Amino acid sequence: MTALRALILLVVGLAFFETVPASAQLRPDRKPDRTDPDRVRQQPVVPSREKPSTEQPVLVQANDVTYDRTTDVVTASGNVEMSQNDRILQADRVVYDRKRDIMTAIGHVRIVEPTGEVIYADQMQVTGDLKEGAARDIRARLANDARLAGNSGQFTEGKITEIKKAVYSPCDPCKDDPMRAPLWQVKAARIVHDKEKKDIYFYDATLEFFGVPVAWTPYFSHPDPSVKRRSGILTPSFEHSGQLGYGMTLPYYGVIDDTADITLSPRFLTRRGLVMSGDIRKRFDEGDIQFKGSITRDWFHDREGAEVRGHVFGTSQFNLDENWRAGMQLQRATDKTYLRYYDIDSSSFLTSKAWVETFNRRSYGSIFAYGFQEMRSNVSQRQAPYVLPIASYNFVGEQMPFGGHFIADTNMRYLFRDEGADSTRLMARIGYDFTHVTRDGHVFNVLATVRGDIYDVHDAVDPENTANQFTGVKARIFPQISADWRYPLMRRAGERSYFTIEPIVGFVAAPPMGRQWKIPNEDAVDQVFDETNLFSPNRTTGDDRLEGGQRINYGFKVGLNDAGGGSSWVFVGQSFRFQRDTSFPSGSGLRSGLSDLIGALSISPGRYWDVFGRIRVDKDNPTRVRQVDALVSAGPREFRGFLGYIKVQDNLQPTASLGNRSEGRIGVIVRPHENWIVTAWGSRDLQAGATREIQGKVEYEDECFLIGLRVTRRYFTDKEIKPDTRIGFQIRLKPTTDTTF
Repeated sequence: MTALRALILLVVGLAFFETVPASAQLRPDRKPDRTDPDRVRQQPVVPSREKPSTEQPVLVQANDVTYDRTTDVVTASGNVEMSQNDRILQADRVVYDRKRDIMTAIGHVRIVEPTGEVIYADQMQVTGDLKEGAARDIRARLANDARLAGNSGQFTEGKITEIKKAVYSPCDPCKDDPMRAPLWQVKAARIVHDKEKKDIYFYDATLEFFGVPVAWTPYFSHPDPSVKRRSGILTPSFEHSGQLGYGMTLPYYGVIDDTADITLSPRFLTRRGLVMSGDIRKRFDEGDIQFKGSITRDWFHDREGAEVRGHVFGTSQFNLDENWRAGMQLQRATDKTYLRYYDIDSSSFLTSKAWVETFNRRSYGSIFAYGFQEMRSNVSQRQAPYVLPIASYNFVGEQMPFGGHFIADTNMRYLFRDEGADSTRLMARIGYDFTHVTRDGHVFNVLATVRGDIYDVHDAVDPENTANQFTGVKARIFPQISADWRYPLMRRAGERSYFTIEPIVGFVAAPPMGRQWKIPNEDAVDQVFDETNLFSPNRTTGDDRLEGGQRINYGFKVGLNDAGGGSSWVFVGQSFRFQRDTSFPSGSGLRSGLSDLIGALSISPGRYWDVFGRIRVDKDNPTRVRQVDALVSAGPREFRGFLGYIKVQDNLQPTASLGNRSEGRIGVIVRPHENWIVTAWGSRDLQAGATREIQGKVEYEDECFLIGLRVTRRYFTDKEIKPDTRIGFQIRLKPTTDTTF
């Protein structure tokens, strides 16, 4: 036996013996009662006192049936099938002694229970109502395809099945050698399945792995496959990291009622003490609610005295009626690094919100309220905004007889913060959207809108000159018209493929808007310029910034498609602005004249490789690449690798400089066998020349067993969070135990 296999045997044995789940707790001191299957003994089959119901007679099908008047015995032979109350008996031959009300089934005997369990034997005795029986060399298959087998067994009142000198395993038999021991199995002096209590009991049980005994227990039980929820202690998980030390989490799952449950998970850490976590869920007829959170008193933290730290997350959503819906989301933490330090969450900020929505055939309305908590160490929480509320309504009119339809949008937002600009916004827009397709295939679209905004602003600051500040009311009227022309063409390229060529030209006209710095930019901070918004009337990402002036947009798209599902296309486009617009960041390539040249490429000829990329090139210097986003994946399912690259030039944000950013990612997924998977990936900051994170994972999983090893190395630093290595080991005996290290 190799050292690796010996180690696995030891870990599995400890996992099985030490970590019995909620439905498999050790109870050696348990006192049996008369109704407990612990008292069931192997007995001869006797007739049931309860006679078969005359309303539910035993139905018999067979090739041949004979009756011996002398002995009062009925014999059915040839594909015999007998059924009563959804219980079915099948055999080659059945001999029924009417005086004793005993049937002897011979040859390929099979009883199918209403629960889905199937009992097999070569010969079996059963009562006339099929509720009680006994057999030697008995076998059973449970509803989840787990298997039981033993020297002898019996079932009573259709409720309890007992098998002696039994073996249990959910593993499929080996296809090449069915007699070979399964990957893991439990051998017991006695196994009892109580269908009424929905439990499976093991007595004097030994766990075998690779055919080798690794653990023994005098008694344990677990729910049968029909049980979905059961209160009790769940299997623990184990961990180790440089920051937290060694740790163990021991969850308790509690069923409150049919619609609610709770999980309490104390987490013991050698370097940080106790972290108490909890999760409570409740379902209603028209919605649900869930809260989860954690709390710890960090005596070991590098601050004076003990500090209480924790978090709470909550979600809820309810359907008020067929047109109205309401919900909420709560996300709060005691400090910026708690969630990442304890490996709970890695978000840059937390969002709490509540909302009400209404849906109709051609309209949508909503009222939202937002609160944000900053998790970034370089941003003050006093600058985080509160939005109380933001209300919007959108309407699309019916199709007009001459084509097109009216549109209308309204929006109201009140935003404030402890430190920084506050604003109230009222916005309304009306317009008409018209699309026409000619007989020759030309596609024309015209959109004409008029928008009006009123802002009440406090403490707005010019990002380019902080000495300029503004408090007051600011209003603007913004009429705009845009028109697009597209001419998609197709030409066959062989019997199974065809080319598509689509030139696109658009024109947008509106009054110039200038820098707009007196209106705080709250929702249009991130600047995006690519093929997805080249032809958009407003290429900003929100409503606080409007793109004025006149411009022409043009692009060209070429594609290749085949009947097998492969497709590839390439797009190139650009914009020409007639007036300078300084509201865009200096690095956006949209301020004046010709814009930067944008391109996009997608190649997906089949299942073996895919390429997708976006690029933005400086209009004055084609060798200067401002922005790149590319991903390449190649290989069959058994060995597939991927390579990603992102580059973003500085000066894309109008209010802050984040510096030039460049990152590369590389990874591989290997499946050497249908049950094995190996993954590895890493990310590197190419601008700084520093590796950010590396992770590798090896996992095996089949119908009854899972084992995995994961190694993660993080190199970044953020206050108390230091570079750290975490090793995780997971092992699971499905479906009875689940242990994670």
